[in-house]
Amino acid sequence: MIAVGVQTWGTDVAALRRYWAAADALGYARVTYGDGLWDFTHDGWTLLAALALQTRTCRIGPAVTYAFDGAAHHPSWLAKRAVAIDHLSGGRLDLRLAVGAEARDVAASWARHGIAYPPPRERLARLEATIDALRRLWAGEPVTSPSLGLRDARIEPVPVQRPGPPVWVAAVGPRAMALAARCADGWETSFLPPAAFADAVARFDAALIAAGRPGDVVRRSVEVDAALADAPHEAARAAERFRAHRGLARAHPLLDAALVGDAEAVVARALAYGEAGATDLMVGFVDFPDTRMLERFAKRVLPALTAQPRIR
Repeated sequence: MIAVGVQTWGTDVAALRRYWAAADALGYARVTYGDGLWDFTHDGWTLLAALALQTRTCRIGPAVTYAFDGAAHHPSWLAKRAVAIDHLSGGRLDLRLAVGAEARDVAASWARHGIAYPPPRERLARLEATIDALRRLWAGEPVTSPSLGLRDARIEPVPVQRPGPPVWVAAVGPRAMALAARCADGWETSFLPPAAFADAVARFDAALIAAGRPGDVVRRSVEVDAALADAPHEAARAAERFRAHRGLARAHPLLDAALVGDAEAVVARALAYGEAGATDLMVGFVDFPDTRMLERFAKRVLPALTAQPRIR
């Protein structure tokens, strides 16, 4: 069985509310909204409050959020915001964290706002310290952490979920994977074909062994794009639409890391991710915020994924 979630972004609040309600009603397991200072989102945590109230059953959370500097998200404020969203959603929050990308322009984009973007080793250390602090704050404990500047810090109230919301870490590199293996309830990577994802799962399993944790304690997710055709004869058009959406050449490798084609082809590719070790898929539909692919996928693909035992 593979849990399927959907990613959302954008600044059209009316369209987002329609999409969130549709995804929830159609039975998707999770809905996320982006977080950051980008021009394609509102403030992520404010929108998560709206997402919590617009849905009833799906898990919710940020696509990823960041804790590499106190000005990005101070750990105490992050803990407090998470508690609020957990209460608003009736205990459906997943806190999804990321280390941050290494692309050359990423540090500059934060620096323009006066927010430090430390080297990878420092971001990893701060993330691990933040996860530890969050869990202790959610437990109602006093937290002292010199590296985070906390001294006998407490927050109340505590989350609905006990001992706290599940913590996910998006990780690609070996040090980030090792951190996720030590600390996370869920691990995610992005845009890998099934064979490459299987290799990543093997590396993550090795990191779990090194951390002394059993292999079934952490969920494993892969982020993918989807362009679902209405019928087999429209599969080529769906592929063209995906290439145009992403600005890709015909032979671009990202095409192998997407759910593109008619329902039969998409089911086969999604099940291949399950065979590679995925417990979850996080899907971004190329026609977002239109709900047609969302609805088509729920009708023609979701039943095949939720009925199949996951192969490990």
